[in-house]
Amino acid sequence: MIKLYGVPLSPFARKALLVLDYKELEYENVPTFPGDESPEFRAISPLGKIPVLEHDGFTIPDTSIICRYLDRIAPEKSIYPADPQLEARAGWLEEYADSRLVETCAVLFRERMLNPKMFNRPTDEAAVQNILDNAMPECVAYLESLAPEAGYLIGDSLSIADIAITTCFVQARYGDFEVDGSVAPKLRSYLDRAFAAPLVTKRLEAERAAMPPGLL
Repeated sequence: MIKLYGVPLSPFARKALLVLDYKELEYENVPTFPGDESPEFRAISPLGKIPVLEHDGFTIPDTSIICRYLDRIAPEKSIYPADPQLEARAGWLEEYADSRLVETCAVLFRERMLNPKMFNRPTDEAAVQNILDNAMPECVAYLESLAPEAGYLIGDSLSIADIAITTCFVQARYGDFEVDGSVAPKLRSYLDRAFAAPLVTKRLEAERAAMPPGLL
């Protein structure tokens, strides 16, 4: 039995959930918030981060390691290219998404969705404007330089790069940000395809169904 501890609105938990869905593995999502201080959770997540995977008593934290583990136990429809150079490129884009891109998108998500709608806190407009003026244009320009005219980011099939990049832009969309097609037409087209894919639409439907009323 597979359990994933985390909340679907987390971009990292979503990343692992997309891999589980893509591989058609049966699992239970155990709602767990980051920073959970319970001894039980800290025993399986020493840093208090989500997600954590449990598989028949074996537990492992960190979304990138979880995704690699899932690919090893269910190698069908691998999300890592067989070619070493393509695998390295996919791994780099996963790292870029998990660091620079998610940090950028998370500010918009926090300030435009979580704080005003869930925590009843005012939006830090200065923080939002800083992201829109500086960090996001840099991310968009870089990804526009890599985005394909058609198909996937790496190779000819879905990879961890697609999953990692897409989950970040889902976060940005919750923060009322959309890539401007007049500025980054290839990236905009790529994201349109990604958001329309059944794998992503089903995951987002499940997220919306689990959200508190009025959050969207």
